[in-house]
Amino acid sequence: MMSHVIREETMVFLFSILHGILLAFGYDVLRAFRRAFRHSIAAVSAEDFLFWMVAGFLTFCLAFFRTDGVIRGYVIAGIGLGALLYHFTASAAVVFALAFILKKIKHVAIRIAGLLSKPCKKICVFLQKRIEFARKSSYNVNKNAKKKVRGNGHGRKKKTAQQE
Repeated sequence: MMSHVIREETMVFLFSILHGILLAFGYDVLRAFRRAFRHSIAAVSAEDFLFWMVAGFLTFCLAFFRTDGVIRGYVIAGIGLGALLYHFTASAAVVFALAFILKKIKHVAIRIAGLLSKPCKKICVFLQKRIEFARKSSYNVNKNAKKKVRGNGHGRKKKTAQQE
């Protein structure tokens, strides 16, 4: 029968292997996303920075909650072992499948956007014409109203038949 301490240490080691697998899987999701959508160098750098910040935080949480904050060699080895196991077994297939799915989603979204853009474009052209017509009509009404206020253009008003 195993001692309680040995059993707990074994569980921590298994959790660290799982942690390594999940970290490698998370990075593969990021890699598949990069294959499906173009990224600039700055975007890749920012994504990597954020990923490693989250990975570092999650690794700290593993160490803090499972080993009371004590850094243990077998935890680091378990994380590395889990990442290596995942990388050499499922990584390539996961990246290929996720990238394929994301590309298909991208193509479907582009097709839907193309279909929706045609009626939207017609509506926008129609509204633009209506707005332009209303603007010109308003301008002409205001222009005619200003001419009536000015009078005959010589600074004095025309005399009506009764005033003469």
